[in-house]
Amino acid sequence: MSPVIEQVDLMSRMLDVAEMRHRIISHNIANVNTPGFHRLEVSFEDVLNHTTGGDSEQLVIREQAGLPERADGNNVDIDREVGALHKNATAYQTYAQLMASQLQLMRRAIET
Repeated sequence: MSPVIEQVDLMSRMLDVAEMRHRIISHNIANVNTPGFHRLEVSFEDVLNHTTGGDSEQLVIREQAGLPERADGNNVDIDREVGALHKNATAYQTYAQLMASQLQLMRRAIET
């Protein structure tokens, strides 16, 4: 496979991971007031292995341990989640722009 195709494939997988992270963060936000709910996360190592093809298994979504809980047993911090959502949205936009640039480069090469 050509390096350009490999880069587009990698960016496509990174977009998939960012979309999945968005769903997890949104789920955390939706459950900010649910008694006993614990924040969900995907570890960086899992994402890296999944994205580079090192792991054919599905990504593991886990409850994040070690965060302070409120009296109702919930450990979701809305400020943290909104920050994570913003960071993830920025990553998604970056991957999409890089992918668009690569596709534009391929389009120009075909036209010449």
